[in-house]
Amino acid sequence: MNNDIINTENKRNGKIMLGIILLAAGGLFLIDQLNAFLIPDWLFSWPMWFIAWGAYMGAKHDFKKPSWIFMILLGIIFLVNDNVYNADRITWPIALMLLGTWIAIKPAKQTDRDFWEKNEKAKQHFDFEQPKTEA
Repeated sequence: MNNDIINTENKRNGKIMLGIILLAAGGLFLIDQLNAFLIPDWLFSWPMWFIAWGAYMGAKHDFKKPSWIFMILLGIIFLVNDNVYNADRITWPIALMLLGTWIAIKPAKQTDRDFWEKNEKAKQHFDFEQPKTEA
């Protein structure tokens, strides 16, 4: 009897998403170099790398892990600071307030130890030996 757990997660999804993002970025860079369309300068600024990386991380993990939110918010903060005059006076205090709010309202994560201690009482013991029959 084989009791191995097989990981069925498809690793190609992340590669496909990264390929699509790189194709789109390359196409946008080409359009910008050819001056084919009017593309704003902020679209090719360094804070957009944080936003793109956050979108990639979110898509890779089906937006279940919160790390993508931090990357996108950090990119937005830097983008606003670069493009809005004197914006750093309000963006960092707002960012700290958002972080404090998130820490205060996030649900407590149940540890594995708590899970096993809680379910210890419900554990059932089974006897796998075959009953002896008298003939």
